Amino acid sequence: MTTALSLVLAVLFVATGAGKLVGARKSIEVRDHFRMSATLWRTIGALEWAGAAGLVIGSFTWEWVAHAATVGLGLLMVGATITRLRYDSKQTGVVLDLVLLGLLITLLFLDR
Repeated sequence: MTTALSLVLAVLFVATGAGKLVGARKSIEVRDHFRMSATLWRTIGALEWAGAAGLVIGSFTWEWVAHAATVGLGLLMVGATITRLRYDSKQTGVVLDLVLLGLLITLLFLDR
């Protein structure tokens, strides 16, 4: 169960990070709505990829890597939620961010 949840979350974060890293049109619109610089936006995308890699690596080798990745991605989701609330974003985005945060918290406390 833990490995499956880690892999699903890794795929989700690779997908969201990819939009930020390659400069997808919709991603740029969101970035502009949040008034973030292109550098910060790409950095967030790179951190999402790093976290996804940590989830995968930690699932098969070093458990501490998965724990660190889970905490790091959780902190990104806290920041994402605060940003959405600050810029009066759609409620569905806030709910999705909180669901992802809840899944990361669940993953952190599951037996590995």
